[in-house]
Amino acid sequence: MTPDRFVEKAKTSALGAENRIISYVSAQNARLDSGEITAATVGNALKAIRLLLEMNDVGLNWKKIRRILPRARRYALDRAPTQVEIQEIIDVADVRGKALTMAMISSGIREGAIEYFKVHDYTRIEQDGNLMAGRLTVYNGDPERYLTFLSPEACQAIDKYLEFRTEHGEKITRDSPLFRDKFDPIKGQYGHGKKDSKNIVIPMTAPSVRQYYNRLLHSIGIRSEKKRRHDFSVHGFRKYFKTRAEQSGMKPINVEILMGHSVGISDSYYRPTESELLQDYLRAADALTISQERQLSLEVRELHEKSKDNE
Repeated sequence: MTPDRFVEKAKTSALGAENRIISYVSAQNARLDSGEITAATVGNALKAIRLLLEMNDVGLNWKKIRRILPRARRYALDRAPTQVEIQEIIDVADVRGKALTMAMISSGIREGAIEYFKVHDYTRIEQDGNLMAGRLTVYNGDPERYLTFLSPEACQAIDKYLEFRTEHGEKITRDSPLFRDKFDPIKGQYGHGKKDSKNIVIPMTAPSVRQYYNRLLHSIGIRSEKKRRHDFSVHGFRKYFKTRAEQSGMKPINVEILMGHSVGISDSYYRPTESELLQDYLRAADALTISQERQLSLEVRELHEKSKDNE
C-alpha cells in the first residue's frame, strides 16, 4: 500500500500496524538467514517506517518491535586494498580514474563527497617552488565542512585530469565540478547524453563512482562474480588511508579530523592549526604514494645526502 494508506491504517489500528511491521521484520530476518542481506539492512528499513509514523503522530510500541530485530555488526567485514591492487587499478584506469583513485587513498574522502567538490575546493601547497601537498575542502558551505590534504602524486594526477578536460573544449572555472561525468571526446559522447551535454557539465556522483569501480575491478580480475558485498569496496580506499596514515606515525586524532570524523568532546577543545595538521600529514605522504618513481627519487636523495656528509 502507499505510505499515506499505511499511515491511515495505523491511525485506525495501532495494533494492526504493529503486527504488519512485525511480519515485515520477520520476512527480512528470513532473508538475513539466507545470506541475502545483513542485519544492519533490516534495522535501516525499520528506521524509515518509524520516521514516517512519528512524523504523522502515530505512536507504536517500538520497544516490543525492536526485540525481534537481529543484532547488527558495528563494523563491516570488508578490507582495505593492498598497494599492489591499487597499483593495478591505477595502471588500467583512465585519466579521471587515476586522479580519483589517488585523491581517495591520499585524503580518505568519502565517495559521497565527490559530487560536491568544485575546482576552487582544491589548491596546491608549494614551498620554495616544490609541491608539498594539496589542500582539499570537503562539503564546502555545509555545517559538516572540514579540511583534508592530498599527496603530491594525487595533485599531479588531478592537474593532468583538469588539463585533459580543458584540451577537449571544456571551459574550466572555479565553480566547475572537480570530477565530472564521463565523456568520450573521440566519439563525441558526453555524460548525460542530452543535446546540451557538451556545454552543461554535471558532477560525478556517488553511484557513478561505485559503478566505475565495479566495472574496472571486474575488468582486471580483482572481482570475478556479481554479488552485493565484495572483499573490498570503494570505502576500502578510506580504510587504506587511515591504516597507512596511522602506521606512518600520524596522531590518530589528527587522522580522524582529516577524515571528517567526530572526536567526541575533543571537537570542542582540540583545535590544531591547519599548519600543524599539514606537518603531521606530511609524515604519511610517502606511505600514501603509490608510484615507485617518487619512492626511488627519495631514496636517491637520501643516498646523495649521506655521501655528502661522509665527504
